[in-house]
Amino acid sequence: MSTYLTNYWSLYRDFVETFNQLSFRKIPIVLLTNFYQQINEELKTKMEKEEFQAGLRFPVMEQRRIQPYFEEILGEGSFRRLAGGKTLIVSDYTRIPEQTYSQVFDSKETMILTRSKKTEIYGIPTVCMRIYEENDEQAVIELTTQATAIFEQFKTHVAFGNEVFQQTFLKRIPLIVKAICSAINLFDHVKISAVIVGTTEDMLSRALSIVGSMRGIKSICLQHGILMGEEAFMPVFTTLVGVYGEYERKWYEQRGVSIERIAQIGHPKFDEIFTHSPSDKATFFEKIGLDPDKLTLLVITGPNLDQVKFEELIKNIAGHSFQLLIKPHPWEMGKGKYQTYLNLEQTNKAIKVYTSRENNLYDLLSHVDGVVSSLSTVALESILFNVPVFLFNFLFSNRTYDYFDSFGAYIQDDPDVLSDILNQYYLSSEEREKYQEARERYVTDSKNDGLSGQRLVNLMK
Repeated sequence: MSTYLTNYWSLYRDFVETFNQLSFRKIPIVLLTNFYQQINEELKTKMEKEEFQAGLRFPVMEQRRIQPYFEEILGEGSFRRLAGGKTLIVSDYTRIPEQTYSQVFDSKETMILTRSKKTEIYGIPTVCMRIYEENDEQAVIELTTQATAIFEQFKTHVAFGNEVFQQTFLKRIPLIVKAICSAINLFDHVKISAVIVGTTEDMLSRALSIVGSMRGIKSICLQHGILMGEEAFMPVFTTLVGVYGEYERKWYEQRGVSIERIAQIGHPKFDEIFTHSPSDKATFFEKIGLDPDKLTLLVITGPNLDQVKFEELIKNIAGHSFQLLIKPHPWEMGKGKYQTYLNLEQTNKAIKVYTSRENNLYDLLSHVDGVVSSLSTVALESILFNVPVFLFNFLFSNRTYDYFDSFGAYIQDDPDVLSDILNQYYLSSEEREKYQEARERYVTDSKNDGLSGQRLVNLMK
């Protein structure tokens, strides 16, 4: 682990041990907060240094002890489906496509949890979460008072004395209590045998997983993206964790998750890749202002990039041979942080910036001749789509990422090297054969093959 991650998990343990006495309905509330969101930039900077450990109350957390530590508090939960109930799918983050709902899930055995008043979605009956929401104001007051007193006791602590750390946790206590109450109410009134969630970063999904586990209800969390920020994937709160393939299995095992809890099923959201019917290319390109007869590269960006390297890469490849369509990351779009790309567009007619919020990635992938991408889930989707993919690792980060290392020469941290490899691919049949060999090695270990929805249904029976 990097110094930052070593300090992160060790601080998490400090937090749990110090605040573990704060519980609601027999659940330690420290387990319901998204811990990494309590850490601001000032604290992150301190955590990147080894001396941070000197300010912690408990020993350093070893990587292999991460999951076992949390299981000692919560227990492993049930791997078996309770008889007589239905499978509950939390719709907010699972990203299960309509095709999977309508063709794979049995409407008699499945319910979708939603905040909508619709009685069914894609032919599957719904459960409206709003009906079961409940607060316990007295518990909130008591827990907030107790938490404030603990923070006061440890105001010289290297993290607990941080104002943002304190206030983020205190402000979440009402939400935590509400989530636990709501989960209990739901299970009290609706017969549920299994739960499917898309992430346990969502407080309600985490509460449903924890409360369900206490009641012997089987649950699974689908893998919502490539494993980049491990704070978003660990610890595992569901009884099972659904993963894309072999890389993820090893990754979770390294962090102490037992093999029987890791289900290599892929993700149903990728099943559409294998059945997608593209729109008309000429019409599509006319709409976005590109020449359908010219080699087109889709450029996928992301936050925290080395902009100097990125601009050099773009200038290397934009020109007579290629036209580029730059697609800013949703985070960049939301924050308005894509001016660099607009500046590049203004300086070169071969560059277009695609700022549409329309969900048409697979149409884009159907019509482009290649993808140049930062380390992202879109890069994985492009590989599965069998579009040539060239990866740039220009991230500023407090850790290293090896997710795409098996992709060989087609991932680079040098813009000049990557642009040379890209050009060679379009000039040389031999280079294209090398790329296909690298791609085949990469996808061999993946269960994202168009059958993930069926695997999920079979697993939850």
